Amino acid sequence: MAILTDEENLAVQAKLNFILGAKTYDTYFQGFHCAELSDGIITAYAKSEYMAGVISAEFSGDIAEAIESIVGQRVTGVLVLPHRTSRR
Repeated sequence: MAILTDEENLAVQAKLNFILGAKTYDTYFQGFHCAELSDGIITAYAKSEYMAGVISAEFSGDIAEAIESIVGQRVTGVLVLPHRTSRR
């Protein structure tokens, strides 16, 4: 299991902003952060259960692409949870 550093998380967010555009990023990704990468599965947190569902359904591929380019490891799945289950 690899916990993403603050710098990696910020780089992923910047990459997502670039890929999706500022309007889409600002609409869906406020309060979003990626926490860890374990066996190809990224665990990320969104500001609400609703946003976690939307992000998971609509943007998992973009998240995987951004993380792969920053961390340099293959991502095979994206798990987006609401913040209340976060251990941070």
